[in-house]
Amino acid sequence: MARMASKPDTQIYLEVPGGPELLRWFGQIPNFHDAEILGLNLRRSGQSTLILHGWVMTNEVGRDGFIVLDKHAVVTFTMEDIMDLQLDGFSHQNVIGGLKLQRATDRGRGNYYPLPESPEDIEIELEPCFGLDGVIRAKRVSISFEPGCPDGPSIHRDAG
Repeated sequence: MARMASKPDTQIYLEVPGGPELLRWFGQIPNFHDAEILGLNLRRSGQSTLILHGWVMTNEVGRDGFIVLDKHAVVTFTMEDIMDLQLDGFSHQNVIGGLKLQRATDRGRGNYYPLPESPEDIEIELEPCFGLDGVIRAKRVSISFEPGCPDGPSIHRDAG
């Protein structure tokens, strides 16, 4: 079943712990286009984490002919009570086409859920590009981030 593309929702970022701070850092709803997944740690109990390197694409083109990227950050999505997941394509490099953070929708896999479904459940959809993609459904999600690139100093520090 194909999913219809949905407009990014600011509200979910305002409700998830750490979401408002991430919105302030990026200055927009992050789409994580071409972001690289740095790590995925799944635990059957306790906290699981999805860590990725994201940025904001500007309208500028650098001397090298590439789009200038700004506001680099290593972003961690911490998930509790994972109810279901469907993942595919793990590779030596895992670049996503985008990330959608949204209230969970019925995917027809309710018999897999160890916990009852709720309209408050959260879904992280990793859109395919190269390597890992899929969907993770959890009871709770929080966000933290560290400005800068994974292996170097910050490209841009928040002035405020």
